[in-house]
Amino acid sequence: MTDLDVAIVGGGISGLSAARSLCGRGLDVRLFEREPACGGMIQTERAGGFVIDTGPDTLLAHKPAALDLVRELGLEADLVRPFPGRTTYVLRGSALRTLPETSALGLPTGWKTVAGASAFSWPGKLRMAAEALIPGSAPAGDESIASFVRRRFGHEAVTYVAEPVLAGLHRGDPAKLSMQALFPFLADAERRHGSVARAWRRMPDRTAAAGSMSLRGGRGRIAAQMQTDLPPESAVTSAEVTAIEGSRRFVIVLANGATISARAVILATPAHVTARLAALLDSELARLCGSIRYVSSVNVALGYPRRAIRHALEGWGFMVPARARRRIRSASWVSSKWPERAPAGHALIRASLDARVPAILDQPDRTLAAWAHDELSDLIGIDDAPVLARVYRRPEAMPQLEVGHLQRMAEIERRLASTPGLFITASGFRGIGLPDCIADARRAADRATAFLRGEPR
Repeated sequence: MTDLDVAIVGGGISGLSAARSLCGRGLDVRLFEREPACGGMIQTERAGGFVIDTGPDTLLAHKPAALDLVRELGLEADLVRPFPGRTTYVLRGSALRTLPETSALGLPTGWKTVAGASAFSWPGKLRMAAEALIPGSAPAGDESIASFVRRRFGHEAVTYVAEPVLAGLHRGDPAKLSMQALFPFLADAERRHGSVARAWRRMPDRTAAAGSMSLRGGRGRIAAQMQTDLPPESAVTSAEVTAIEGSRRFVIVLANGATISARAVILATPAHVTARLAALLDSELARLCGSIRYVSSVNVALGYPRRAIRHALEGWGFMVPARARRRIRSASWVSSKWPERAPAGHALIRASLDARVPAILDQPDRTLAAWAHDELSDLIGIDDAPVLARVYRRPEAMPQLEVGHLQRMAEIERRLASTPGLFITASGFRGIGLPDCIADARRAADRATAFLRGEPR
């Protein structure tokens, strides 16, 4: 039986980050990934001259962990900034209308930012512009996104920002998602400054804080380079872990019947998978992990001759409120945002479909692509069929950090403390998104190293 220092289950960005940290310290590490390649949600496809990030394509400047990793990997020269013009639209009625161009995730940060936004009525604009005058009254406990935005900015901001933008990023319900878990910097702005707009104006470099970057050739290069940099045979792909047993020493059971012994285990898997793998170690820990809800996502990438699209495609794309009752929930004008994503004379659009539509995951690719094309044609005017269509299904891919999540995580931490040598990290626990996953995985690696050295947790 192979005897390891650390076994890592899951080869997404979290597992790769933990493996990179631990291997750099000379530990005997194996990472087990059930798919043929590592990367998880961080994948890039190249087809017909188009470069398609199958998931999010942005590296946020105000969360430096991802940019720091890019530099460590020697990819810094390939970082690219978006094209000028950050306009984002939201569907109101039958027209795409602009959100504030200088904003905190669509929320206006002052009168000037909201005045020119066509998404809101004048009463709505006045209410939003008055945010700095509303006394800070944050509740003592957790709060939903809808509750926070309604208190600070009013009802229109809930309909046209909180639901399609803030909750839409996570494919969730703004009345259920936790503000403190998902957007702690906005909740903290009210606590520290009494106002989001006031906090924004006091930031020393608002441009950098709101900035974003991407990687030439797509974000998938990050995961590919990380796997390449690991020591030979430390990443084992097409290897599904079916169970973990033991106490003082862990036994990892693979689907092919092989077993591996390890002094420590890092579960870098979605919470529902972590729940299944932790079941034999701590049933209460498994129950807590299993209570984190997930929803699916369906993205459709469509390539067109640029002349076939009547819309100017200025800016980054648009969001669709749930009240519009459309199959499409958002669209990113990828080739208007990033360089080198489409061949000359062409445009690349990535649309997100409403995965709450019954049996949407079971629809054939051609049906999903047709739905996306028909909706885009109606909203931005497209005269020709796409020259490229790709569909990306992600069953149970989007964790829902709902109100009460931070309390649940505190309980999970207490359970982990009673199982020495077991650590968890992944999107859906202590954060969501690439930078959060990288930073948390590195902390998990630090804790595993301390455990192996007999240091206090």
